[in-house]
Amino acid sequence: MFLRGWLRKGGPAELPPLSKLDGEVAKDDPMDAEVDERRLSATDSAFGVEEIIRIDFLTALPYELAVNVVMEVNDFYTVESIAMVSKRWRKLATDKEVWKKLYFGQWGSRTPESTLKKLRHANRDWKRLHFQRQLLERNWSKGIVTAKYLSGHHDAVYCIQFDHNQIISGSRDRTIKFWDLESRKCTQTLEGHKGSVLCLQYDLRYIVTGSSDTTIIIWDYETKKKLRTLEGHTAPVLDVRFKDNIVVSCSKDCTIKIWDISNGRLRRTLQGHHAAVNAIHLHQNYVASASGDCIIKLWDIDTGRCIRDFAGHARGLACVQFDGEYLVSGSNDKTIRIWNARTGECLRTLTGHEDLVRTLCFDRRRIVSGSYDQTIKVWDFRTGDPLMTLKGAHSSWVFHVQMDAAKIISASQDKKIVIWDFTNKVENVMDFI
Repeated sequence: MFLRGWLRKGGPAELPPLSKLDGEVAKDDPMDAEVDERRLSATDSAFGVEEIIRIDFLTALPYELAVNVVMEVNDFYTVESIAMVSKRWRKLATDKEVWKKLYFGQWGSRTPESTLKKLRHANRDWKRLHFQRQLLERNWSKGIVTAKYLSGHHDAVYCIQFDHNQIISGSRDRTIKFWDLESRKCTQTLEGHKGSVLCLQYDLRYIVTGSSDTTIIIWDYETKKKLRTLEGHTAPVLDVRFKDNIVVSCSKDCTIKIWDISNGRLRRTLQGHHAAVNAIHLHQNYVASASGDCIIKLWDIDTGRCIRDFAGHARGLACVQFDGEYLVSGSNDKTIRIWNARTGECLRTLTGHEDLVRTLCFDRRRIVSGSYDQTIKVWDFRTGDPLMTLKGAHSSWVFHVQMDAAKIISASQDKKIVIWDFTNKVENVMDFI
């Protein structure tokens, strides 16, 4: 705090000189000689204190200790100010460790944990990386984006997931396609369902897909071979999620089912919704479900107990995402709602879409939503304010959106997948996603 205040004030304040206005008396008064002597002493002392304050303490300290002092500032603008004081301070303010801490302090919470682990042990120009990340954020704030297209499915594309290298998509043409993210070319196609592939999720172990044929297929990620088919739903499987050793699915048959991923055994069926369960989202041991009955439910998957209902939408729910603290939902009432997951309170209602909100995703900075009005909207998570509307790339309903720090990827009834790329002039993108 002292360092920051010193910089903003332009250095220590000057002490006012003594004058007759301060009560100085004639020097021939013997009693006042003591006062005068005392004042001279006080003045000398004051000048001494001033000299001490003017000592360049960062130069006086050992370099490593001085760097640690600057690291405690943890404010971009103050560090930039420090760099303008002197050559020595500039050297300290541009030290890699200072900018590494500054980078992680500002951007760490907005970077995937897997990327953070690599960065913590990496040798980077942290100041440059910080400015590159700022440039990326500026592109988001100003809507500087390029649309790139992937074509190859022969019918509507219902679902997508992507990572650093690829996109996997599921379609009404009954196929699952793998796409190279850089070349945007299809690299492989899987067939196995007898109906539309409505939903999917994958990790480095499995690909799990759900279909209008009422089944769920578990595929080996490495070999792309079918491991097993899960049968039990009596209507189309509308969403699937998995973690560890369980798969959770929901269906038009109004139920949610919990399966053992290793042997395909049905562990539990959750009942309580009175219309199709259109979407689910899994977080730790809880699953949030969104239904055409206008209700969102939060379930404990270990006990099968419904913990809480979220009521407020005027029409059926189409999508939901849950991060443990907040729950965000989209509905046929054309709105998005943000909920406190612990209390069930609706914190905010977002309006702007002109048709059903079919899909959404969020982090603590942004909500991205896709609608049957053929647009994708980006919202400020904290305020609910609309930030931008992306349109013109899709010519029909938007079925699915996903995002990371650099892009949005969307899938549509129009058979296309679109990458909305915000990385114009940005380097080191892989360090951000």
